[in-house]
Amino acid sequence: MMVLVKAAPVLTAHLDETMCVAAMTIDDAPRWIRLHPVPFRDMEDESRFKKYQEVTAKVIRPKSDRRPESWTPIQGSMVPGEVLGTDHGWARRRERVESLGEVTMCDLVAANRTGSGPGTPSLGVVRPVEPPELDITTRDKEQLDKWRSRAEAVAARPSLFDDPSSAKPPFEVVPWRFRYRYRCASPSCNGHAQTIVDWEVNALWRKVRGRPDWENLMRQKFVDQLWADSRNTVLFVGNQEQRPQSFLILGIFWPPDVAFQPSLL
Repeated sequence: MMVLVKAAPVLTAHLDETMCVAAMTIDDAPRWIRLHPVPFRDMEDESRFKKYQEVTAKVIRPKSDRRPESWTPIQGSMVPGEVLGTDHGWARRRERVESLGEVTMCDLVAANRTGSGPGTPSLGVVRPVEPPELDITTRDKEQLDKWRSRAEAVAARPSLFDDPSSAKPPFEVVPWRFRYRYRCASPSCNGHAQTIVDWEVNALWRKVRGRPDWENLMRQKFVDQLWADSRNTVLFVGNQEQRPQSFLILGIFWPPDVAFQPSLL
């Protein structure tokens, strides 16, 4: 498969740190794959992977997730391979992503109205009809308190084996919600408002949060740069297992808007 999305890590109620990975198969019938849970920050260096990197893994079907694209990777089985670069206007990446096709957000929501299950897509490529607006709001206090309590419990948990000098950085709760508002290509679309869970949005916030103009810097990246006229930008979206009609922005694919010839790649 080729990795398309690395969502921001979360702490579960059992204090396990996991993240969701969205990828696509690279065989003759390209299709979406969701890998969860992936304990990325706890993985050995040789097993870690980047976006747009080919990866092989042994997987099993999860017991409680009915979404057809969902698989659970077997621990230690992930082997990273070739990274597809940005040569020739992201040509190889674009050819792969375009093979998945596009859907409207309204159609995805409608398909999941009666719940998840075989034949009901829970991942997709969506093209807004115009650049989205970026909302930045504080998260709910009750939610933040719960997340911070989990992070503190993890930090206080003793470890008998980890080398303190090489321990991973503590889990940090981001107190802000970053959300896109947009309309999809459905003629009857009244608009969508969806939280961005891409790892990169939290990474940029951590980089600029000390600046007084940090909100403007976030918009410069996630509105001005990613949705510039020179880009052919689309969204990677996926729903939530317990709330099938509720979709999130998993990632943003923003190749340059230039022609390419797949047959020459």
